[in-house]
Amino acid sequence: MQLALLFGVVSSCGSHGGSPLSKLDGDAAIPDVTPPPENGPKLGAIANATPVLERPTSDGRWLGALHAGALLPRSTTALRKSKDCDAGYYPVFPRGVVCLNQGATLDLAHPTLAAMAIQPALDQPLPYTYGRVRKDSALYERDPGRPDGVREAQKLPRGSAMAVVGSWTARVGDGDPERFGLLTNGRFVRASELEAARGSSFSGYAVDAEHELPVAFVVKRGISNFKIEGDRATKAGSLDYHQTLPLSGRFRSVSGSKLWAVDDTRWLREQDVTIVHKRTRFPDFVRDGQRWLDVGVILGTLVAYEGKKPVFATLVSTGRDRTSEVVSGETPAITKLGTFEVVAKHVTLLSAPPERAGEHYHVFDLPWVLELSSGQALLGAYWHDRFGIERGPGDIALSPSDAQRVFQFATPDLPKAWHAAAANPNDKTLVVVHK
Repeated sequence: MQLALLFGVVSSCGSHGGSPLSKLDGDAAIPDVTPPPENGPKLGAIANATPVLERPTSDGRWLGALHAGALLPRSTTALRKSKDCDAGYYPVFPRGVVCLNQGATLDLAHPTLAAMAIQPALDQPLPYTYGRVRKDSALYERDPGRPDGVREAQKLPRGSAMAVVGSWTARVGDGDPERFGLLTNGRFVRASELEAARGSSFSGYAVDAEHELPVAFVVKRGISNFKIEGDRATKAGSLDYHQTLPLSGRFRSVSGSKLWAVDDTRWLREQDVTIVHKRTRFPDFVRDGQRWLDVGVILGTLVAYEGKKPVFATLVSTGRDRTSEVVSGETPAITKLGTFEVVAKHVTLLSAPPERAGEHYHVFDLPWVLELSSGQALLGAYWHDRFGIERGPGDIALSPSDAQRVFQFATPDLPKAWHAAAANPNDKTLVVVHK
């Protein structure tokens, strides 16, 4: 793999806004943007985060981002050139413009496009192949003094996890050639120190005419279901961790315990499971067809709604401290309560520091991220299986398959080949987070 020019632009305008450069022209000098046809010529992204802007000016509103390796239809000629973008702004499909100076190229033979050719799989539980390091390790970067060399850039604690999108044979110093895994940010890890990270197999409950609420989820180990004979309840078989059991809606109290009926013979003790019931009261904003998410922090549940109709229910992990109380002057690990908007969605959160997940190791390439107006996010957690149980510093974490499903459910729609998209101001998915 030729890597001499790999990630010549490592990141570019990763924040949600225009470039920090000042605007050079008045609004009257900025032409309107007409999207090119989908079958037109293409430009390639060669940055970790190539911004798509609403207008061809440095303060244009952030519409989304491309990731290295993406190919996107563009106009045949630049719409505009300026001092801050002398290579030109090109309209792209289906909207917005990309400045070539901010991590894009018209050269489709550029080595970064070949190196990062593996694009995310949007229909799978995880968008990339993920791995973890089996021991304390290191993150490597290309050594500019050696065409086939890498050098250590950062320590990686044991268990650190990341997406791997390619491989390269290289040397560390004067050592023998070794195989390295290529990460999405253009850095490397030793392939010999990697193991697969597939994530939890847990998935939630699709609600439809034949599968209604309430539903119970098993969030403890060693749990049994029961049979009721007279005024006694006796164990009738074990239940698996994260097992999902639709309930009939009937319940009984036996020996001081409330039991819910699965069917005519099986019952569950309420204290053994997490139950998601039908909502009877709804927020004022709810309208027919309105997509919104209902998150319960204490129980660790999420229900996706279209208007007043539930369509999906599952377990989540929320902040490990659960409440908003400050202990010993420290900021607690909480999930903020309130009604928030989904302001953007990201296939993976390119700008996230590896400490964001709050683990004792680094976690890269957080998948299926819905960015909230609270500053927190819904995301896929591929490094643990504690859904329905509090964990982490405050983000709302779902299993990979559930996160992928919620990502597709929520607005905005993600244009083909884009890695991130800003919400449409007139069509935002709302998220209600309550105790």
